[in-house]
Amino acid sequence: MENANWRRLVSRSLRALINSPTGPGLKPRLKAEACSTCRGVVYSAVLLGLNVFVAWNLFSTEFTNNMQTNAGSFMAIARFILDHFPHLSWFPFWFNGLPFENVYTPLLHLIDAGFAWITRASPARAYNFVTGAFYAAGPVFLFLFVWRITRLLETSFFAALLYSLFSPAAILRAFRPGGSPWNAVRFQYLAYWGEGPHIAALALLPIALFACFRAFTRRTYAWCAAAAILMAATVLINTFGAADLALGCACLVLALPRKEMARAAAVLAGVAVAAYSISLPFMPPSWIGIVSESSQHVDGDFSRARLLGPQLATLPGVFLAWWAVRKLENYVLRFSILLAYLLLNVIGLYALANVPVLPQPHRYAVEFELAACIAFALALRPLVLRLSSRLSVPLRGVAIALALAAAAHQTVHYHRYARQITQPIDIGQTEDYKAAKWLDQNLSGLRTFISGETGTWLNVFTDVPQMNSGHQPFDPNFRVDSAVIFSIYTGMNAGARDAENSILWMKAFGCHAVYIARSRLYGDVFRNPRKFERVLPVLWREGNAAIYGIPQRTKSLAHVVPEAAIVKREPVNGLDTAETARYVAALDDASLPPDVMEWPRPDRGHIGTTIRPGQVLSVQVSYDPGWLAFANGKQASVTRDGIGLSVIHPVCDGPCSIDFVFDGGPGRRWYWGVSGLTILVGLAGILWGGMPILRRVVSPPLAG
Repeated sequence: MENANWRRLVSRSLRALINSPTGPGLKPRLKAEACSTCRGVVYSAVLLGLNVFVAWNLFSTEFTNNMQTNAGSFMAIARFILDHFPHLSWFPFWFNGLPFENVYTPLLHLIDAGFAWITRASPARAYNFVTGAFYAAGPVFLFLFVWRITRLLETSFFAALLYSLFSPAAILRAFRPGGSPWNAVRFQYLAYWGEGPHIAALALLPIALFACFRAFTRRTYAWCAAAAILMAATVLINTFGAADLALGCACLVLALPRKEMARAAAVLAGVAVAAYSISLPFMPPSWIGIVSESSQHVDGDFSRARLLGPQLATLPGVFLAWWAVRKLENYVLRFSILLAYLLLNVIGLYALANVPVLPQPHRYAVEFELAACIAFALALRPLVLRLSSRLSVPLRGVAIALALAAAAHQTVHYHRYARQITQPIDIGQTEDYKAAKWLDQNLSGLRTFISGETGTWLNVFTDVPQMNSGHQPFDPNFRVDSAVIFSIYTGMNAGARDAENSILWMKAFGCHAVYIARSRLYGDVFRNPRKFERVLPVLWREGNAAIYGIPQRTKSLAHVVPEAAIVKREPVNGLDTAETARYVAALDDASLPPDVMEWPRPDRGHIGTTIRPGQVLSVQVSYDPGWLAFANGKQASVTRDGIGLSVIHPVCDGPCSIDFVFDGGPGRRWYWGVSGLTILVGLAGILWGGMPILRRVVSPPLAG
């Protein structure tokens, strides 16, 4: 009886399968999907191999002939991580010291350091290899993004091939590497300009956008969690990732039917909140305030007042573009046209009319290329299909052969161009390396003022701290630092007091030397590069480069001074030196006790001195609320002076032993807790199969 029931159950199930809509075609469908997957794997391998071939020099070179780039600063961060992990909370080398989250968005540098640690490679070789890998992976991720949404395999491959071998941004003369429209803009950004984090974030962008698309179409917990993690990773690699995601997600929503926009936007808003929660330790609210304010004044005038007009002027065009594409059948085509149009506005208005829509608009050329290649491939598809149907088989073969020949020719051309701008060099013969080693051997541990690109490369080779190097948008003391550095470089309106004022500022910030050399890109960074001749002693000279010594009473960064000597007011500009002069006079006062300050770790200093009532301890290290001080075992208050340095107020009358410790403060610990909890909850959702929690809040999911 039981066997008969079992046979009836199996028979009924088989009949249901055979009679179902998918039943008769199930086996052919499975074969077709398997074939499509195999071709997808082959296409991915072709794209990866092609881009590895283009960027081959990066995988085997430590230092290239591009010493004018930002790359040295990124190598220096990876070196710091390798040398000091896990004590990474305070970075002492740039801008008189700053919290680690203000050095740069950290994810790429953590990957570089991890790669270097595993392979025993140098930070320089690790940076080139890792960024080369992201460069090669970018077109593969673009291919997967277009394919998995459109299911158009060959068209998606064509879009990624275009992205690999052609540069649509070169339609604008300002974006032609070497003046040629056939050179690689994306590789130029990576190798010549040192935009490794930018290119890495751009590589992740397509899969982050794909996860966002799945999040608002499937509305499952797993896809929302995956989207949040990928969004956070993209932004933590480079801040341009935030703008890219904002523009990309806006276009993903605008490309939807109108009735679905609000729900999709709500889902993405929730995902963005979760992504920010993950990023919170490295992008706290104070960090966002610093970056949003300072980025308006880096590389040009990008103030909100200047940007508002162009932004409003582009809105009618965006509306017309949306109206024009809203009836196109292909969703990804609608998305890519909108995104390409937005980015063309950003780069085009700046290149042709010097009108910025966003801060540093020229850097969005590579984002435009990504969108334009997708749009071109999908828009061209109907024409290709129509022509293909009318051509005979031999003519189709000829057309394919010509296309392959063009791709092969361009691959070789890109490889040659990439090899040309990534020639290996002997770093020991460069002026930057020689100056760095001299400073390390003769002024080790003493802060210096470094001009030109040497400041970018200095901390790849040494631990010499600097007053002025680093990435300005992240500097917590940006207003003071930028005003002072501008005054030192230009001497504007200082007249005969140019050298005197510059020396005053450098003494106030604890500099023991100043290095002057010509910039590879900008020529003389100092308007008067010889202003210190016969004013300061020459310690080292080679060619046009020289190191001048700055007299300081002690080598310590901590100084006992009268409380009245502390700078109380932030200077209006670099010529506002009255209070700073009083402070420097106290630093030079031989009647005050000499101080000894030791740094066993980057985030921990120890000072031994003698302090009397009415005196304080000025520490020439950037102030942050995370600094704590303990004088003879009792906590002492730490405040900020008018130029952004730290002041310890110990209650001592006689010998005083002070511990100066950066613990980040309770706010940073809270941020880490929120981030860790968000990551755990997100990973749990992914691992446990995508619990459909969101379906309880919203209607059933949209069709994929």
